Amino acid sequence: MTAGPSVLSLAGHTWSEQEKGVLSRAATHAHRCGLAEPWLLRVHGNRVEIAENLPVPLRAHAGANRNGVIACGCALAVVTCAMRVLGWTPETVLFGDPDHAELVATVVANRRHRPSATDVGQFRSVFEQRRHHTTLDPSDPGELDPAVCDAIVRSSATAEAKVVPVPAVVAAHRKRGLEPGLLVVTATDGRRGQLVAGSALQRGWLSATAFGLTAHPVVEPFEMREFRQRMVRHAGVDGSPQSLLVLGRPPTSPGA
Repeated sequence: MTAGPSVLSLAGHTWSEQEKGVLSRAATHAHRCGLAEPWLLRVHGNRVEIAENLPVPLRAHAGANRNGVIACGCALAVVTCAMRVLGWTPETVLFGDPDHAELVATVVANRRHRPSATDVGQFRSVFEQRRHHTTLDPSDPGELDPAVCDAIVRSSATAEAKVVPVPAVVAAHRKRGLEPGLLVVTATDGRRGQLVAGSALQRGWLSATAFGLTAHPVVEPFEMREFRQRMVRHAGVDGSPQSLLVLGRPPTSPGA
């Protein structure tokens, strides 16, 4: 493992209006899991708070609740990416206030950070939109360079979220199929697992985009416990599959 950029200590930071704008604009580009406004972003002092914002009519819907937390994890990944590019080390606390269950993450800037080339490249990827054309099987070295696949997996996986290349799931006996991709798996299926899964999903998306690939998150079928159990058998993994990141290539320009 290579050493990270040098870090300098600095206390008492307060976000400037320009920094607030960067953080807020970046968050609007996070994956929303099919929901309109799944999170609220509060930027003040030296911190950013991410809170669930599920409309009342959807709160009784288990799938919407689950997807809302995953979407908050996606926003968390984008916020921490933006914070590093602004020159700060993100220090994250998940579900840190038991009196406010809707507050899923708090990210604090206490120490300076020199952005790396990877930080800058992934931040640029936040704002890039590419049309998906050809799907790649990350488990097939003939379709995706193993070094690129490994780099995307490393950038997205954490101690709490595994990212596993899987081949396509073939539809059979009224069971839906699924394209090949990177399967995000957590140890548990609670709110914390869903949050860290969303963060891993978004980091994988940013990393894939930085490599010139397209990335398409698939969340909806994982709402069903039966489908998650099927993916456990398909991938041969322990834990709870939460989502899939489908990788591909954009269409080539005419004459390319």
